[in-house]
Amino acid sequence: MRATDRPLTSPGRRAVLTGAAATAGALCLAACGGGGSTESTPSELTLDDVPVGEAVAVKTTSGEDALLYRSGESDLVAFSSVCTHNGGKVSPEGTQLRCPLHNSVFDAATGEPLSGPVTKPLTPLDVTTEGNEITVD
Repeated sequence: MRATDRPLTSPGRRAVLTGAAATAGALCLAACGGGGSTESTPSELTLDDVPVGEAVAVKTTSGEDALLYRSGESDLVAFSSVCTHNGGKVSPEGTQLRCPLHNSVFDAATGEPLSGPVTKPLTPLDVTTEGNEITVD
């Protein structure tokens, strides 16, 4: 029997699973990318983006997620957004930083734990300003 004479058969289990995984991956990338992010890229971050008394999610110069808090006109501190308890992504909530995994709460001004199972402070990052522009390293 020639290859063109073979009857059509349904695809094997591996082919179906591989195709399903590829489709799921493509859908995830489409859903996760291109959305309106509230995080600023390093070159776009200015003092106007950070209200006094609030924390915001930002990106470092290397593209890592970070949290920036502004306590005064030019008083800025930044921390890694990686929770020191279990590696969850910490999010800003005014003067606090919260990890959704186990509801740990950190002080946005110091990075120190306020509640939850967390016992270690967030990792501090370097912040520099030049005029109105902010850089987090």
